[in-house]
Amino acid sequence: MKGKKLIGIIMGVSMTVACAFSAAKSNHPLGLDDKSYNDIMESSLVSTGNNYRLKNAIEKIKKGEKVTIAALGGSVTEGAGPANFTDGYAYQFYRAVKETYAPGKGENLVFDGAGLSGTPSQLGIVRYKKDVVDVLGQNPDILIIEFAVNDGGDDFPQRAFEALVRDALSASPDTAVIALYSAATYGNTAAQKKPIAEHYQIPQVDILPGVKRAITGKKFKESDYYTDNVHPTKEGHQLMAECLMNLFAVVDKASMDSAVSVPADFVKTPAFSGMKMITGDDENVKISAGAFNQADKNTQSIKKTNKGNFPQNWYKSASSKGDSFKMDITCKNLILTYKVQGSWISEKFGTAEVYVDGKKVGSYDGGANGGWCNCEPRLIIDEASASKHTVEVKMASGSEGKGFTIVCMGYSL
Repeated sequence: MKGKKLIGIIMGVSMTVACAFSAAKSNHPLGLDDKSYNDIMESSLVSTGNNYRLKNAIEKIKKGEKVTIAALGGSVTEGAGPANFTDGYAYQFYRAVKETYAPGKGENLVFDGAGLSGTPSQLGIVRYKKDVVDVLGQNPDILIIEFAVNDGGDDFPQRAFEALVRDALSASPDTAVIALYSAATYGNTAAQKKPIAEHYQIPQVDILPGVKRAITGKKFKESDYYTDNVHPTKEGHQLMAECLMNLFAVVDKASMDSAVSVPADFVKTPAFSGMKMITGDDENVKISAGAFNQADKNTQSIKKTNKGNFPQNWYKSASSKGDSFKMDITCKNLILTYKVQGSWISEKFGTAEVYVDGKKVGSYDGGANGGWCNCEPRLIIDEASASKHTVEVKMASGSEGKGFTIVCMGYSL
């Protein structure tokens, strides 16, 4: 949909969005007046992209057909900020979709909140199948991807973001992908992601410009929207949810576009598409865990279950002695994610060295200051075509008596 037509539709529906979101509300979130609220709604909607998939999903919701909605992202998507994580934007959005579009009590909708604090797109592609597809039992009908405040501006996260978009679109012709760019006081990486979103013609919602302008214009205070430098308040999350609802309202009123194919070419190369999480040996992977043969029970937890999100991992305790971790693998890309030990845990973690085909590729400190059992993904192998490799992880000199956890790994062929 072209610019002038899109703006006209936005202006035509933005006032109805607030009422549609919740008929009981008489005021906009954060005390916004109509003009300021409409400005945020309009500026947040970067593009509806090709609306075929999303409009089709909305129509299915209205007909009472089963529709699955997933939100994949970092701590903002997980619901950090409010006292209750279910007051996060993803959960508020899901409830609003039920109230606005679904018949009855919305039993036809299934929701998966797949946010995990501190995680960027690089970890998102490794855990997408486990945390979204496997949880839902199918490819999602609607997938929100939110990593704009967790990703850096270099190629690694942008290639990972593209892999997420491409794989989701390719896996099912019914999956509608939405790129959501959340806001932080330090900005976001929307500029790096927009060329990718445009290439795949997916809808884009950017929260930052309108929020930044409202704060500068003293429509509300920074502390009204943020609980810190990145996590919104309950009302801030509500505003994010309403920006997504504005996208739905615009698409719902628009005529349906013709379906488009997933582009044959990539924006970022070499590609990460087809990333597979390693859970043990398979036809391309053979593992000898050595001293890394235990399961770490203190991996990063996810709020919706209050359990570690990576129960299957490779952990060397501080008291373990034995051989290094070795893996023979055929791949073109390999992402290794390790844990930075929580500062409140008495067991000391140390530095591990990673070797590929006998060459050291990195040293990673699992006991770095400020750790909170957070995950740190690293690109270990990055080639244009798949080949056989040997990967070894061993404790660095001076860290032999300390712990280290390989949280998860993902590879592509």
